[in-house]
Amino acid sequence: MFFQTWAGLEAGKKRFVLMLTILMLTLYAGGVYVSATALSENQIKANKNHQARMNPTQVEAGHTPPEPLPAEGDFVSVKIGTYIDNIDNLSIRDSNWSANFYLWFSWKGPKEIDPGNKFVIVDGAITKKDLLEEYHGEDQVHYQKYRVSAKFLKFFDTMRVPIENHMLNIFIEDGARDGGKLRYVPDATSNISSRAKIPGFSIVKTSNTVKPHTYKSAYGDPRKGDSDKKTFTQYIVGIEIERSNFGVYAKIFVSLYAALALALSNFFVKPSDVGPRFSLPSAAFFGAVANSYVANSILPPSGSFGLVDYVAGFGMSTIFLTIALSLISNYLFVKKEDKALAFVLDRTMFFVVGLCCIVANIIMPMSAFG
Repeated sequence: MFFQTWAGLEAGKKRFVLMLTILMLTLYAGGVYVSATALSENQIKANKNHQARMNPTQVEAGHTPPEPLPAEGDFVSVKIGTYIDNIDNLSIRDSNWSANFYLWFSWKGPKEIDPGNKFVIVDGAITKKDLLEEYHGEDQVHYQKYRVSAKFLKFFDTMRVPIENHMLNIFIEDGARDGGKLRYVPDATSNISSRAKIPGFSIVKTSNTVKPHTYKSAYGDPRKGDSDKKTFTQYIVGIEIERSNFGVYAKIFVSLYAALALALSNFFVKPSDVGPRFSLPSAAFFGAVANSYVANSILPPSGSFGLVDYVAGFGMSTIFLTIALSLISNYLFVKKEDKALAFVLDRTMFFVVGLCCIVANIIMPMSAFG
Protein backbone atom coordinates (compact mmCIF):
# COMPACT_ATOMS: atom_id res chain seq x y z
CA MET A 1 0.00 0.00 0.00
CA PHE A 2 2.86 2.38 0.80
CA PHE A 3 4.51 2.00 -2.60
CA GLN A 4 1.18 2.41 -4.40
CA THR A 5 0.47 5.61 -2.50
CA TRP A 6 4.03 6.85 -3.10
CA ALA A 7 3.72 6.20 -6.82
CA GLY A 8 0.54 8.26 -6.94
CA LEU A 9 2.10 11.35 -5.35
CA GLU A 10 3.02 14.39 -7.38
CA ALA A 11 6.72 15.10 -8.00
CA GLY A 12 6.71 18.14 -5.69
CA LYS A 13 5.28 16.11 -2.82
CA LYS A 14 7.85 13.37 -3.34
CA ARG A 15 10.61 15.98 -3.19
CA PHE A 16 9.13 17.27 0.09
CA VAL A 17 9.33 13.79 1.66
CA LEU A 18 12.85 13.25 0.32
CA MET A 19 14.00 16.61 1.67
CA LEU A 20 12.70 15.75 5.14
CA THR A 21 14.41 12.37 4.88
CA ILE A 22 17.73 13.98 3.95
CA LEU A 23 17.31 16.47 6.79
CA MET A 24 16.77 13.66 9.32
CA LEU A 25 19.76 11.70 8.00
CA THR A 26 21.97 14.80 8.13
CA LEU A 27 20.97 15.63 11.69
CA TYR A 28 21.62 12.13 12.94
CA ALA A 29 24.84 11.72 10.95
CA GLY A 30 26.24 14.95 12.38
CA GLY A 31 25.29 14.04 15.94
CA VAL A 32 26.67 10.52 15.66
CA TYR A 33 29.93 11.74 14.13
CA VAL A 34 30.54 14.26 16.91
CA SER A 35 29.69 11.91 19.76
CA ALA A 36 31.42 8.84 18.31
CA THR A 37 34.58 10.84 17.59
CA ALA A 38 34.69 12.21 21.15
CA LEU A 39 34.15 8.75 22.66
CA SER A 40 36.73 7.09 20.45
CA GLU A 41 39.35 9.77 21.15
CA ASN A 42 38.69 9.45 24.88
CA GLN A 43 39.22 5.70 24.71
CA ILE A 44 42.53 6.11 22.85
CA LYS A 45 43.68 8.84 25.23
CA ALA A 46 42.86 6.73 28.29
CA ASN A 47 44.88 3.78 27.01
CA LYS A 48 47.87 6.04 26.25
CA ASN A 49 47.69 7.54 29.75
CA HIS A 50 47.58 4.08 31.31
CA GLN A 51 50.64 2.99 29.36
CA ALA A 52 52.57 6.16 30.21
CA ARG A 53 51.65 5.89 33.90
CA MET A 54 53.26 2.46 34.17
CA ASN A 55 56.28 3.27 32.01
CA PRO A 56 59.25 4.33 34.18
CA THR A 57 60.59 6.67 31.49
CA GLN A 58 57.37 8.32 30.26
CA VAL A 59 55.33 11.18 31.70
CA GLU A 60 51.56 10.98 31.66
CA ALA A 61 49.78 13.70 29.67
CA GLY A 62 49.04 16.73 31.83
CA HIS A 63 51.64 15.84 34.48
CA THR A 64 54.77 17.83 35.23
CA PRO A 65 57.99 15.94 34.41
CA PRO A 66 59.89 14.99 37.59
CA GLU A 67 63.37 16.21 38.44
CA PRO A 68 65.94 13.55 37.37
CA LEU A 69 67.71 11.56 40.08
CA PRO A 70 71.49 11.02 39.75
CA ALA A 71 72.47 7.47 38.89
CA GLU A 72 75.12 7.37 41.63
CA GLY A 73 74.81 8.44 45.23
CA ASP A 74 74.82 7.44 48.89
CA PHE A 75 71.37 5.85 48.95
CA VAL A 76 69.90 2.52 50.04
CA SER A 77 68.02 0.40 47.49
CA VAL A 78 64.88 -1.23 48.89
CA LYS A 79 63.06 -3.92 46.96
CA ILE A 80 59.30 -3.49 47.30
CA GLY A 81 56.43 -5.69 46.17
CA THR A 82 52.71 -6.24 46.65
CA TYR A 83 50.14 -9.01 46.47
CA ILE A 84 46.57 -7.74 46.09
CA ASP A 85 44.34 -9.99 48.17
CA ASN A 86 40.97 -8.40 47.35
CA ILE A 87 39.25 -5.22 46.26
CA ASP A 88 36.36 -4.80 48.67
CA ASN A 89 34.81 -1.64 47.28
CA LEU A 90 34.78 0.49 44.13
CA SER A 91 32.52 3.51 43.74
CA ILE A 92 32.69 5.60 40.58
CA ARG A 93 30.15 8.06 41.96
CA ASP A 94 32.10 8.61 45.21
CA SER A 95 35.49 8.63 43.43
CA ASN A 96 37.17 6.02 45.60
CA TRP A 97 38.06 2.37 45.95
CA SER A 98 39.58 0.23 48.67
CA ALA A 99 41.66 -2.92 48.87
CA ASN A 100 43.50 -5.30 51.16
CA PHE A 101 46.99 -6.28 50.12
CA TYR A 102 50.30 -7.65 51.31
CA LEU A 103 53.29 -5.34 51.12
CA TRP A 104 56.90 -6.36 51.62
CA PHE A 105 60.31 -4.72 51.74
CA SER A 106 63.78 -6.23 51.55
CA TRP A 107 67.06 -4.38 51.71
CA LYS A 108 70.71 -4.73 52.55
CA GLY A 109 72.15 -2.18 54.92
CA PRO A 110 71.39 -0.74 58.33
CA LYS A 111 68.44 -2.22 60.20
CA GLU A 112 67.35 1.30 61.13
CA ILE A 113 66.23 1.98 57.56
CA ASP A 114 62.94 0.35 58.60
CA PRO A 115 61.00 1.21 55.37
CA GLY A 116 57.82 -0.41 56.66
CA ASN A 117 57.51 2.21 59.35
CA LYS A 118 58.06 5.14 57.01
CA PHE A 119 56.01 4.38 53.90
CA VAL A 120 52.97 6.46 52.97
CA ILE A 121 50.21 5.96 50.43
CA VAL A 122 49.79 8.87 48.01
CA ASP A 123 46.15 9.74 47.16
CA GLY A 124 44.92 7.37 49.81
CA ALA A 125 44.73 6.56 53.51
CA ILE A 126 45.80 3.49 55.42
CA THR A 127 42.92 2.15 57.52
CA LYS A 128 44.87 -0.77 58.99
CA LYS A 129 48.50 -1.92 58.92
CA ASP A 130 49.79 -5.12 60.52
CA LEU A 131 53.40 -6.29 60.57
CA LEU A 132 53.14 -10.01 59.84
CA GLU A 133 56.76 -11.02 59.45
CA GLU A 134 60.17 -9.47 60.03
CA TYR A 135 63.66 -10.81 59.45
CA HIS A 136 67.06 -9.27 60.19
CA GLY A 137 70.05 -11.35 59.10
CA GLU A 138 73.62 -11.13 60.28
CA ASP A 139 74.65 -10.33 56.70
CA GLN A 140 72.63 -7.09 56.94
CA VAL A 141 69.86 -8.49 54.75
CA HIS A 142 66.48 -7.46 56.12
CA TYR A 143 62.88 -8.28 55.29
CA GLN A 144 59.46 -7.02 56.38
CA LYS A 145 55.98 -8.13 55.35
CA TYR A 146 52.80 -6.20 56.11
CA ARG A 147 49.10 -6.69 55.52
CA VAL A 148 47.58 -3.33 54.64
CA SER A 149 43.99 -2.16 54.27
CA ALA A 150 43.66 1.17 52.50
CA LYS A 151 41.16 3.46 50.83
CA PHE A 152 42.22 5.27 47.66
CA LEU A 153 41.03 8.46 46.03
CA LYS A 154 40.40 8.01 42.31
CA PHE A 155 38.82 10.56 39.99
CA PHE A 156 37.40 8.20 37.39
CA ASP A 157 37.09 9.23 33.78
CA THR A 158 33.31 8.94 33.36
CA MET A 159 33.02 9.87 29.69
CA ARG A 160 32.54 6.28 28.54
CA VAL A 161 30.57 4.94 31.53
CA PRO A 162 29.07 2.32 31.52
CA ILE A 163 31.28 0.83 28.76
CA GLU A 164 34.70 1.87 29.93
CA ASN A 165 38.04 0.71 31.25
CA HIS A 166 40.02 2.10 34.17
CA MET A 167 43.36 1.68 35.84
CA LEU A 168 43.34 1.42 39.62
CA ASN A 169 46.65 2.54 41.10
CA ILE A 170 48.41 2.22 44.42
CA PHE A 171 51.11 4.87 44.88
CA ILE A 172 53.62 4.22 47.69
CA GLU A 173 56.50 6.45 48.78
CA ASP A 174 58.88 6.66 51.69
CA GLY A 175 57.51 9.52 53.74
CA ALA A 176 60.82 10.61 55.29
CA ARG A 177 63.59 9.99 52.77
CA ASP A 178 63.77 11.29 49.23
CA GLY A 179 65.51 9.66 46.29
CA GLY A 180 68.91 10.85 47.48
CA LYS A 181 68.66 8.62 50.57
CA LEU A 182 66.34 5.74 49.64
CA ARG A 183 65.19 4.33 46.33
CA TYR A 184 62.60 1.68 45.68
CA VAL A 185 63.20 -1.23 43.30
CA PRO A 186 60.08 -3.06 42.04
CA ASP A 187 59.76 -6.76 42.82
CA ALA A 188 58.79 -8.66 39.66
CA THR A 189 56.99 -11.31 41.74
CA SER A 190 54.20 -8.88 42.66
CA ASN A 191 50.77 -10.21 41.72
CA ILE A 192 47.04 -10.24 42.40
CA SER A 193 44.90 -13.00 43.83
CA SER A 194 42.54 -14.91 41.54
CA ARG A 195 39.90 -14.33 44.22
CA ALA A 196 39.96 -10.58 43.66
CA LYS A 197 36.70 -9.62 41.96
CA ILE A 198 34.91 -6.37 41.13
CA PRO A 199 31.17 -6.57 40.34
CA GLY A 200 30.57 -5.56 36.72
CA PHE A 201 34.27 -5.47 35.83
CA SER A 202 36.93 -7.89 34.68
CA ILE A 203 40.52 -7.57 35.89
CA VAL A 204 42.60 -7.53 32.71
CA LYS A 205 46.12 -7.46 34.14
CA THR A 206 48.34 -6.00 36.84
CA SER A 207 51.79 -4.47 36.68
CA ASN A 208 54.17 -2.52 38.89
CA THR A 209 56.94 0.00 38.39
CA VAL A 210 58.99 2.68 40.14
CA LYS A 211 59.18 6.26 38.93
CA PRO A 212 60.62 9.51 40.33
CA HIS A 213 58.04 11.89 41.76
CA THR A 214 58.94 15.52 42.41
CA TYR A 215 57.13 17.76 44.90
CA LYS A 216 57.21 21.51 44.29
CA SER A 217 58.23 22.21 47.87
CA ALA A 218 61.02 21.53 50.34
CA TYR A 219 58.39 21.25 53.11
CA GLY A 220 59.97 24.14 55.00
CA ASP A 221 63.20 22.25 55.61
CA PRO A 222 65.68 24.87 56.91
CA ARG A 223 68.51 22.96 55.22
CA LYS A 224 66.86 23.63 51.85
CA GLY A 225 66.26 26.82 49.92
CA ASP A 226 62.79 28.23 49.33
CA SER A 227 62.93 27.26 45.68
CA ASP A 228 64.23 23.73 46.27
CA LYS A 229 62.16 20.67 45.45
CA LYS A 230 62.18 17.11 46.72
CA THR A 231 62.13 14.07 44.46
CA PHE A 232 61.08 10.69 45.82
CA THR A 233 60.98 7.29 44.20
CA GLN A 234 57.37 6.21 43.90
CA TYR A 235 56.28 2.58 43.69
CA ILE A 236 53.18 2.22 41.50
CA VAL A 237 50.83 -0.73 41.23
CA GLY A 238 48.54 -0.71 38.19
CA ILE A 239 45.36 -2.81 38.04
CA GLU A 240 43.68 -2.59 34.65
CA ILE A 241 39.94 -3.28 34.68
CA GLU A 242 37.21 -3.14 32.05
CA ARG A 243 33.48 -3.77 31.86
CA SER A 244 32.89 -7.49 31.61
CA ASN A 245 29.89 -7.14 29.25
CA PHE A 246 27.12 -4.81 28.06
CA GLY A 247 24.78 -5.87 30.87
CA VAL A 248 25.04 -2.65 32.89
CA TYR A 249 24.56 -0.59 29.73
CA ALA A 250 21.41 -2.52 28.81
CA LYS A 251 19.98 -2.26 32.33
CA ILE A 252 20.50 1.49 32.43
CA PHE A 253 18.92 2.28 29.06
CA VAL A 254 16.23 -0.41 28.69
CA SER A 255 13.52 2.03 29.82
CA LEU A 256 14.80 4.67 27.38
CA TYR A 257 14.54 2.23 24.49
CA ALA A 258 11.01 1.36 25.58
CA ALA A 259 10.17 5.08 25.55
CA LEU A 260 11.62 5.42 22.04
CA ALA A 261 9.53 2.49 20.80
CA LEU A 262 6.46 4.15 22.28
CA ALA A 263 7.28 7.46 20.58
CA LEU A 264 7.88 5.83 17.18
CA SER A 265 4.59 3.94 17.37
CA ASN A 266 2.69 7.23 17.07
CA PHE A 267 3.49 7.26 13.32
CA PHE A 268 0.87 4.53 12.98
CA VAL A 269 -1.85 6.62 14.65
CA LYS A 270 -4.15 8.57 12.33
CA PRO A 271 -2.98 12.23 12.26
CA SER A 272 -6.50 13.46 12.99
CA ASP A 273 -6.57 11.55 16.32
CA VAL A 274 -4.80 14.37 18.10
CA GLY A 275 -5.17 12.91 21.61
CA PRO A 276 -3.32 9.60 21.20
CA ARG A 277 -1.08 10.99 18.45
CA PHE A 278 0.57 13.48 20.81
CA SER A 279 0.07 11.74 24.15
CA LEU A 280 2.32 8.81 23.16
CA PRO A 281 5.51 10.86 22.48
CA SER A 282 4.72 13.17 25.41
CA ALA A 283 4.60 10.22 27.80
CA ALA A 284 7.74 8.83 26.17
CA PHE A 285 9.54 12.15 26.69
CA PHE A 286 8.86 12.13 30.45
CA GLY A 287 10.02 8.51 30.54
CA ALA A 288 13.26 9.50 28.82
CA VAL A 289 13.82 12.33 31.30
CA ALA A 290 13.29 9.93 34.21
CA ASN A 291 15.73 7.49 32.63
CA SER A 292 18.30 10.28 32.36
CA TYR A 293 18.09 10.83 36.14
CA VAL A 294 18.59 7.12 36.74
CA ALA A 295 21.55 6.95 34.36
CA ASN A 296 23.28 9.95 35.94
CA SER A 297 22.77 8.56 39.45
CA ILE A 298 25.82 6.31 38.96
CA LEU A 299 28.07 9.25 38.05
CA PRO A 300 29.72 11.91 40.23
CA PRO A 301 28.63 15.54 39.75
CA SER A 302 30.39 16.81 36.65
CA GLY A 303 29.96 19.42 33.94
CA SER A 304 31.39 17.20 31.22
CA PHE A 305 29.37 15.18 28.71
CA GLY A 306 29.81 11.48 28.12
CA LEU A 307 28.20 8.36 26.73
CA VAL A 308 25.30 8.51 29.18
CA ASP A 309 24.51 12.08 28.15
CA TYR A 310 24.90 11.35 24.42
CA VAL A 311 22.51 8.39 24.54
CA ALA A 312 19.99 10.27 26.66
CA GLY A 313 20.31 13.33 24.39
CA PHE A 314 19.73 11.27 21.25
CA GLY A 315 16.73 9.65 22.88
CA MET A 316 15.06 12.90 23.89
CA SER A 317 15.91 14.50 20.54
CA THR A 318 14.31 11.57 18.72
CA ILE A 319 11.13 11.92 20.77
CA PHE A 320 11.07 15.66 20.06
CA LEU A 321 11.43 14.95 16.33
CA THR A 322 8.49 12.55 16.42
CA ILE A 323 6.36 15.32 17.92
CA ALA A 324 7.54 17.86 15.31
CA LEU A 325 6.88 15.41 12.47
CA SER A 326 3.48 14.62 13.92
CA LEU A 327 2.60 18.32 13.78
CA ILE A 328 3.56 18.39 10.09
CA SER A 329 1.55 15.23 9.43
CA ASN A 330 -1.48 16.64 11.26
CA TYR A 331 -1.26 19.85 9.24
CA LEU A 332 -1.18 17.93 5.95
CA PHE A 333 -3.98 15.59 6.97
CA VAL A 334 -6.38 18.12 8.58
CA LYS A 335 -5.60 21.52 7.05
CA LYS A 336 -4.43 20.49 3.60
CA GLU A 337 -6.67 17.40 3.50
CA ASP A 338 -3.82 15.53 1.81
CA LYS A 339 -4.25 12.11 3.39
CA ALA A 340 -1.95 10.37 0.92
CA LEU A 341 1.01 12.66 1.64
CA ALA A 342 0.42 12.44 5.40
CA PHE A 343 0.35 8.63 5.16
CA VAL A 344 3.59 8.45 3.14
CA LEU A 345 5.30 10.93 5.45
CA ASP A 346 4.35 8.93 8.57
CA ARG A 347 5.56 5.61 7.21
CA THR A 348 8.76 7.09 5.76
CA MET A 349 9.68 8.89 8.98
CA PHE A 350 8.99 5.77 11.03
CA PHE A 351 11.60 3.83 9.10
CA VAL A 352 14.06 6.72 8.71
CA VAL A 353 13.99 7.95 12.32
CA GLY A 354 13.78 4.41 13.69
CA LEU A 355 16.75 3.23 11.61
CA CYS A 356 18.82 6.32 12.50
CA CYS A 357 18.07 5.79 16.17
CA ILE A 358 19.12 2.13 16.02
CA VAL A 359 22.34 2.91 14.12
CA ALA A 360 23.23 5.73 16.54
CA ASN A 361 22.74 3.45 19.54
CA ILE A 362 25.04 0.87 17.97
CA ILE A 363 27.83 3.20 16.86
CA MET A 364 28.08 5.21 20.11
CA PRO A 365 28.63 2.30 22.52
CA MET A 366 30.94 0.57 20.07
CA SER A 367 33.02 3.76 19.78
CA ALA A 368 33.25 3.90 23.57
CA PHE A 369 34.19 0.21 23.77
CA GLY A 370 36.89 0.64 21.13
